[in-house]
Amino acid sequence: MKAAANAWERFWFAPQPTSTLALVRIAFGLVVLGWSVALLPVAGALFRPGGAQPAPPAYEPGMWGVLNAWNSDAVAVALLVALIAAAAAVTVGFLTRLAALVVFVGLISLHARNPFVLNSGDTLLRGTAFFLLLAPAGASFSVDAFLRRGRAALTEFPARAPWALRLIQVQLSILYLSSAWSKVRGTTWNDGTALGYALGLDDLRRLPFPHFLLDSAAIMNALTWGTLVLEVSIGVLIWNRVLRPYAIAAGLALHLGIDYSLRVGFFGLAIVVSYVAFVPPDAASRLLTRIASARGVRVRTTRGRARTGARAGT
Repeated sequence: MKAAANAWERFWFAPQPTSTLALVRIAFGLVVLGWSVALLPVAGALFRPGGAQPAPPAYEPGMWGVLNAWNSDAVAVALLVALIAAAAAVTVGFLTRLAALVVFVGLISLHARNPFVLNSGDTLLRGTAFFLLLAPAGASFSVDAFLRRGRAALTEFPARAPWALRLIQVQLSILYLSSAWSKVRGTTWNDGTALGYALGLDDLRRLPFPHFLLDSAAIMNALTWGTLVLEVSIGVLIWNRVLRPYAIAAGLALHLGIDYSLRVGFFGLAIVVSYVAFVPPDAASRLLTRIASARGVRVRTTRGRARTGARAGT
């Protein structure tokens, strides 16, 4: 019992370099920035009183957001502009915690205003925003760190408890396992026809899918059941250090295939942000140090210290 308790304590609270968290922050900020800019041209049709959804849905009383309290054109535009500015601030790590709060409130508000135009990728981004809000996401490789410690801060990765980063990792694992569970409770995934139906929807199709594959019941069965196997495998095997690279590679192949064939918004990119949370701290430190060195910043990090902290990670 004591060994299990010590392992639990190390998993959640043993300090490790914040370089992985910095990578997650940058990846998350870029994805939310792209998501917000892509939404800007259609914001009027989706989130303003004169659009397709004139008012927030009444059947979700537990949902809250800025646009529920102030449902106007000006507030909708201001919210999206604030979201874009906050996403850029999160990317560079400027006023990081405040920027993460604005991103979280912005994403929540847009979902509450019109949930019909969003998907599970947007839900994943909201959860990640909340965890970054709690994390010391601006502790390294950020404008905040630069203002506190100068240029050397770009190559120093102070150790912090990784519990917020762990929550991002756990969230990804639960996403895959719960997705597989919800699918097997239905009919089409069990009988192997689900992907055939999905790929046959013209309004969701992004690029043409070979007809000889769609017309083959055996291939559609194999792809459908294979997707279930992949989701369960990734959700479990991503925790194994040896098998993790293969699990992530399989996940990337899966989501590239989905993005090729179906219009699923930023779902795949939201998944990639969560994959970044599994980059070992020593590898993340080396990557960020190389980036800083390429920009002319003198390297001052003590690699031995970074490796020592990295051993606490998964």
